[in-house]
Amino acid sequence: MRSVNRRADGTNFRGWRYILLAGALWLMPLQAAAQTWVPTDISLLGGATTSQAYAANDGGTVVGTYTTGTGNTHGFVWTGGTGWTDPGTLGGANTYPRAINRSGQVAGYSNTASGANHAFVWAPGGSMVDIGTLGGNTSYAFGINSAGQVVGYSYITGNSSLHAFLWTSGSGMLDLGTLGGAHSWAYGINDAGQVVGTSYLASGFTHGFLWSGGGGMVDLGTLGGNNSEALAINKHGHVAGYSYITGNTSYHAFRWTSGTMTDLGTLGGTYSSANGINDLGQVVGWAYLTGDTAQHAFARRGSAPMVDLGTFGGSYSGANGVNNAGQIVGYSYTTGNTAYHATIWSGPWKDLVGNYGPSWGIWALREDSWYQVHSWSPKAMVSGDFDGNGLDDLAIDFSPSSGVWLWMNHSSWVPLHGLSPTTMAVGDFDNNGKDDLVLSFAGYGLYAWMNNATWRLLHAFEAARLTVGDLDGGGLDELIADFPGYGLWVFRNNTTWNFLHSLSVTTMTTVDLDNNGKADLVASFATYGIYIFSNNTSWTFLHPYAAKVIAAGRLDPGTQADLVIDFGATYGIYTYRNSAAWVPLHYLTSTGLTVADYDGDGRDEVAIGFGASGVWRYSAIAASPWTYVNAAPVTALVSGRIH
Repeated sequence: MRSVNRRADGTNFRGWRYILLAGALWLMPLQAAAQTWVPTDISLLGGATTSQAYAANDGGTVVGTYTTGTGNTHGFVWTGGTGWTDPGTLGGANTYPRAINRSGQVAGYSNTASGANHAFVWAPGGSMVDIGTLGGNTSYAFGINSAGQVVGYSYITGNSSLHAFLWTSGSGMLDLGTLGGAHSWAYGINDAGQVVGTSYLASGFTHGFLWSGGGGMVDLGTLGGNNSEALAINKHGHVAGYSYITGNTSYHAFRWTSGTMTDLGTLGGTYSSANGINDLGQVVGWAYLTGDTAQHAFARRGSAPMVDLGTFGGSYSGANGVNNAGQIVGYSYTTGNTAYHATIWSGPWKDLVGNYGPSWGIWALREDSWYQVHSWSPKAMVSGDFDGNGLDDLAIDFSPSSGVWLWMNHSSWVPLHGLSPTTMAVGDFDNNGKDDLVLSFAGYGLYAWMNNATWRLLHAFEAARLTVGDLDGGGLDELIADFPGYGLWVFRNNTTWNFLHSLSVTTMTTVDLDNNGKADLVASFATYGIYIFSNNTSWTFLHPYAAKVIAAGRLDPGTQADLVIDFGATYGIYTYRNSAAWVPLHYLTSTGLTVADYDGDGRDEVAIGFGASGVWRYSAIAASPWTYVNAAPVTALVSGRIH
């Protein structure tokens, strides 16, 4: 890597320098990347041949349908711990669950003994409740909120037309009317009682609507064509669905916010539909690929383009819903397109958290919006899922006078310790799904906060630096500690300390560079440069210069992990790609640097603070790699799924 042995002269960075100094100049949005998400098949139940998932609550409980051995359609309620539960029927042969709320109540429709479909509500441990009709023979439920309010549509008396309804246990079924035509359908409801659906107009066209108790039914309009359909709503009143575009040649997925309908595009083909939206504004659905020979599930976050979620090998998949943990549910055809299976995609979306100093405190970037976490500026912070619920929490060291606090589940502050540690690290050392927090206290040694419950002494000495990784591939995170005067040691498999090196480091991280299931330790030594402790066996020389920061992630389409190394003000930031090539990233040094997948495209981006030039994000796979994030100077950055 000869190019790093001299300071870059700026020739190749002139455009970047202009962009950074311009401050508020925005770059082109990121481009869609090749599909890298891996779907999980949850279809196995009895003799089921096909299945489809329709919704998931924030606890990860999924509802959907499957075909029985006799060819009937039954519903399922699925959790990762207990598997599948069949909620039964209303006396007939078939059941179709469509929605679930946070307490596990399910809404859908089922055959009665007479063969007619009726909307139902079901709760765990109970039996289905028939919620009736608007006077006609049939009804269908498609949405339920946290209060147990249900929406759908029903034939009215005389069975002459279908009308959208809102049902409550105390008041029964309320007819929501139409936009002037004969029929209407309701598909989603939020906790504020706002309802979305579709209605005929007097003209005979269909438009999506938003209904509220105070405002009645409001026409959402279209993307320029004649027809639209609203299918989902979040707590902010943002709506997802599809609409015909100008000319009525095709329809596209849309997101409607505060009176504006935004075309979300496609995956290269002609048609798309948005079927779900969560409280973070993440939209999911399906879209045709270029040539219209295949339809794939998609996810879209913020202003980034659609991400292709792929399939189980077939040509078709679709996403029906997304919860606030970023779990996406739907279906995917298997190879040969002979069967489709209920599918979960677990989103890699991460949030960016920055320490903006005493004037601004801690702020987090969720989607395209910043919100304040705390007005104080911390001494240090790390992220981890301490309660094992799938959302990352923040451990924040505010100062010697305030100690360490936990910001749990994006909502509550929990005091953890009155002392201020010299360093912190996070890892799951007992592999129970809950991250453990390690803190080094001057004069008291190294302690771990285990399972969000108990303190454990790991070592009597304090450590200057910590990192975590599974060096031996045994499945447990291992702690690597730099003890000044004693060198590097590793706490193996939650039991034993082993010696690694006699020297202390300037910085270090762990990553599996060769994809063999064992993490490699990448360590920078002050006068000896960067070395890699590979495969838990030997040290290998990487570079003669010491690093200020070392981070790792999968930046490009290559199969191996990449390193991001800040060599300081003299040489700037470089990436080491696929254990083979050094690529200059920027001539400036960082005031904060972290690596994570922020847009859900399956490849990591690098978030970097450049002091007075603000915070920027780099994508190795985007047509325009640099994205402006914030103008304020940052002193530290961390990443996590803290929404």
